Amino acid sequence: MSMAWAPVVITKYQMLMTHQGLNTTPDQSMRLDFISDEDTVLRPTSGEDGIRSEEDKEDDIEIYLSVIWNGGKLGAACYNVQTAEIYMLKDTAETENFVILKKVCHQLRPKHVITSTKADERFLKAVRDFDKLPSLCGLNGDMVSVDYLPSTEFSLEVCKRRVMSIHLPTIPSHYTEADRTIFLSSTIPFDCCCLVRALGGLLKFLEKKRVGIELESSDSDIPILFLRTFSLVWFMQPSRDLDVLKRRLDAVSYFVNPRNAEVTSSFQDALKQIKNVPRILKLMKQAQPSVNDWQTLYKTAYNAISIGDICRAQNADIHIFKKISDSFTEDLHYVANIISKIVDFDESFATGRFVVRPNVDTDLDTRKRTYNGLPDLMTRVAKQELSKLSEDIQECNVIYLPQLGYLLAIPCTQEMIHRQTFEIPDLEFVFLSNNIVHYKSQSTHALDARLGDTQCEITDQETQIMHRLQDAVLEKSQALYSVMEHAAELDCLLAFAAAARENNYICPTLTMEKTLEIHGGRHPLQEVCVATFVANNTISNSKEGKVKFLTGPNASGKSVYLKQVGLISFMAHIGSFVPAESATIGMLDGIYTRIHTQESISVGLSTFMIDLNQMATALKSATSSSLVIIDEFGKGTDVADGTSLLVAILKHWLALEDDCPHLVVSTHFHSILKQGLLPSSTQLRCQTMEVIPNGDEMVFLYQLIHGQTDHSYASHISSMAGLPDEIIDRGQQVTELIKENKPIPRVDQAGAEKQLTWYRSVVAKLMEADIDTVNMKTFLQGFVIPTISQDGKSL
Repeated sequence: MSMAWAPVVITKYQMLMTHQGLNTTPDQSMRLDFISDEDTVLRPTSGEDGIRSEEDKEDDIEIYLSVIWNGGKLGAACYNVQTAEIYMLKDTAETENFVILKKVCHQLRPKHVITSTKADERFLKAVRDFDKLPSLCGLNGDMVSVDYLPSTEFSLEVCKRRVMSIHLPTIPSHYTEADRTIFLSSTIPFDCCCLVRALGGLLKFLEKKRVGIELESSDSDIPILFLRTFSLVWFMQPSRDLDVLKRRLDAVSYFVNPRNAEVTSSFQDALKQIKNVPRILKLMKQAQPSVNDWQTLYKTAYNAISIGDICRAQNADIHIFKKISDSFTEDLHYVANIISKIVDFDESFATGRFVVRPNVDTDLDTRKRTYNGLPDLMTRVAKQELSKLSEDIQECNVIYLPQLGYLLAIPCTQEMIHRQTFEIPDLEFVFLSNNIVHYKSQSTHALDARLGDTQCEITDQETQIMHRLQDAVLEKSQALYSVMEHAAELDCLLAFAAAARENNYICPTLTMEKTLEIHGGRHPLQEVCVATFVANNTISNSKEGKVKFLTGPNASGKSVYLKQVGLISFMAHIGSFVPAESATIGMLDGIYTRIHTQESISVGLSTFMIDLNQMATALKSATSSSLVIIDEFGKGTDVADGTSLLVAILKHWLALEDDCPHLVVSTHFHSILKQGLLPSSTQLRCQTMEVIPNGDEMVFLYQLIHGQTDHSYASHISSMAGLPDEIIDRGQQVTELIKENKPIPRVDQAGAEKQLTWYRSVVAKLMEADIDTVNMKTFLQGFVIPTISQDGKSL
């Protein structure tokens, strides 16, 4: 009897969930611009440690981005289908190069870009180019789809009305239109016209395409859980605000201090349980959260409370502690308590569905007690019915089937062959299945009347409770979003501290002066890949010169040095400690590089053209507060042309004197210094990487010194790479001949001259031969060309 009961209950539950629609199965150039500390830092969502991991893959993230450029300002709004959130970029000054637009697209990786059909042609061209740039493709490799809406859909007044009609779970249902206006005005910067137009166009497109509600009824709204402004992340958009950076450095200093190791460890343990809340809230909005989702949300709220308590207990004047203390409000206690009091997680995981704890609903508890007593009751009824049956029937069971209710199940006896033989006095035949005849009796009718569809009623009631719980949690979603924002910042600062502690980084001194002074600087990645790393100094200012011209042998460490200067400067601008003995970093407004050439067939540009584009960006944008790093520019074209272009670029910046950017250049064009192609300037310093010749060997010291070198020692590097000795010897021979301005003979010159003499003799004999009388076969056999060795002898 128990075996028949359990499968029926599960089937009934699955049918109910299906009916109600519930799911029961579980190195490019960059600018460094100011980031407002109030803006959200937009980050990609991550996995849930096995919970719905398939749904959280980055390949499944679908981003819709709407952009408007007008009056030299860019406004943008994006919708994340996975989390049902809208992020807004306030109106930002944008040039005709559309640097900000490209950075937004590079970070968000949208699969759809939406704009107006009557936008500026330069802007439209930049948008249309998105589907040609691999760096802006969707995360799964798909190209960007560009969609256009009529300009009327981007009208400011139309867009304002459309934005004001947004339905958010955080807006109480009793709010009047005036209340809604005040609420939305506190969230949406309506003074940013480009942003409002972009947001209005985005809402229209989502509604038109029915994004996220394809299978819902026609009156369903696009699920939108939250609105917030965003900035590009730290690592894409570092800050120049000394106050912001100082607050970050103070926090890292606190976490690095050994005395605070216990607090740091507590933070790390709690942060491990902070999960992807926006995705769960979206599922709640759609009434689709699983038991795992409820448990994940509870753990997130519980551990966020723990983080808030730890922050409030600290006496240190750390800004992130203050933000968390103010933002992690009593709403988190409310969310954690209400979930803990209502959801019976042990029973939910055991049954695979949402189960409510006892003492939450009296009527539900009564039904559950009745349901739990059903097996014993059904056993008693079965015994009573068996006693009334004839002696040839030795077994019967009382079972429950959906829609049919309680039935008496009797195995077929030998006499039960035809329908007529199924008739039993006082029993109503229902159906035959698997040699078991099912009947209705007076007792089973009484059970139907007394108990009804108890299991379905329990499930219905628990589902209603779950819906009320969802609504209560969604009303407090603001607190949960604050958890995500501030926990992410705390996690990043803890990561900075861990890197600083493990790799012996120091706190840089930040200043608004135009200087870079790094003592004992190291490359943060290279130093962990080698047994011993040689540190180097960097001093760049008006007194010590802002232009550093590096020459030196191949593999002597020039490129590593250039990158370490850029990385140390960059790390200081995101509030991280840096790999150095000491560092004073002036605030930069940009780091421009010509180091790495990222080639792609889809770009349609040659290697040298890509290099030129990078240089053009630096020349147009770099100021006296910028850092420009150039590694072997010009090697992609003719030596004379490459040298000329590099010299012209350096002359352009040297002519600016104190107003030139911090410039670090490495090259193998030694003729620039040999021939004195650069003008004399107080800003120019020549440097090289120290190398000591040791017979036929070269000892690289990887130490930066003042001076210059005349050789790249390519033959030595070639030997280290395993090239054959004869090729290396020939290369050295050609190099010496070029230096002496002498002709370069062929390798097999002697054999070539003898072969030429033989060719002449063959021609002479052919001219003397009488074609009419000579035996051509015999004549031609005498002209088999011999093989000539390198010493000029026949083989």
